[in-house]
Amino acid sequence: MATTTIALTQPAYERLKKQKLPGESFSDVVLREIPEPCETAADVLESLRRNPPPRVDPKRIDAFLVARGRRSNRKLVRRKVA
Repeated sequence: MATTTIALTQPAYERLKKQKLPGESFSDVVLREIPEPCETAADVLESLRRNPPPRVDPKRIDAFLVARGRRSNRKLVRRKVA
């Protein structure tokens, strides 16, 4: 298989390295984490069949729904536009 050398900034390399599992190459990480773009609805369905979304804990969904609609207590910081 042909290879290509790429340059990454140190922060980008560190982020990629954190995603790497034991025994995986950086190419494996890129192929796993960056899916092939979908051009049609059929491509989207096939992509979801191959890589289903992760399961979500129902308790987290319930907590989200309970908290929905409440105002944040964070202060609004307005920035000056130059």
